[in-house]
Amino acid sequence: MGGVNLDSLRITNRDLDELTGLDISDLSMGWGTRPSVFRHPRLRVSWLINQVMVLTVALVLWLPVCLVVSRNLMGQVMGVFMGVGIGGAIATTVAHGFYGIHKGAQLQVLSHLLDEVDRFNEMIKAVEILEELRQADGSSKRLSLDNPDAIKEALHLTRESLVCGLMSDKIMRKHQRFIARRHELFASIETNLSSLQTLQASDMAGDYGQLLNEALQVGTSVHQELRKLNSSP
Repeated sequence: MGGVNLDSLRITNRDLDELTGLDISDLSMGWGTRPSVFRHPRLRVSWLINQVMVLTVALVLWLPVCLVVSRNLMGQVMGVFMGVGIGGAIATTVAHGFYGIHKGAQLQVLSHLLDEVDRFNEMIKAVEILEELRQADGSSKRLSLDNPDAIKEALHLTRESLVCGLMSDKIMRKHQRFIARRHELFASIETNLSSLQTLQASDMAGDYGQLLNEALQVGTSVHQELRKLNSSP
């Protein structure tokens, strides 16, 4: 697999921003919070840290206003206004959090596709690690991939399916009614999935078989999500 540039297959955050029309990160998709955040401890901690930052900004905005309003009033009244400011900041933070969760729930298909992109990028990383191990111990046949060219083809087809899925979701979000373009994208998903199934049937030995099976699972998952989009009114 030497000489193969897997970086060209990886789907970056910049690619995701362009394909979805939203600002995509590990925590968010546009204004929505990704549901996957609450399934992974590391992401949950990052989300909580983000909420603390929101609370800090809210306090910076609320407290000066309350101080200006109460500056000519007695101390006890000033304390009340300070309490109002802190309460307002907490309420703003909670509202921000729930709004993100609500928006994320409305983007279920996109959320699923983004999870599949994460899996796809992890597959590419796994191939890179196997290649590094092979180069470090060239005498070990166990570390060698059975059919590196077919692996690259499978990854390429999976990437195309993911890109088509993300484009189709973007179109469907932009145009809620029937769009002829979605049939073209859906047909591309069907073709790529069929090609992956053919590759899987040709060779299922060793690491190649495992990686190809994972690629097929990703492609099948994208295919199922696109069926939902294609059957929607």
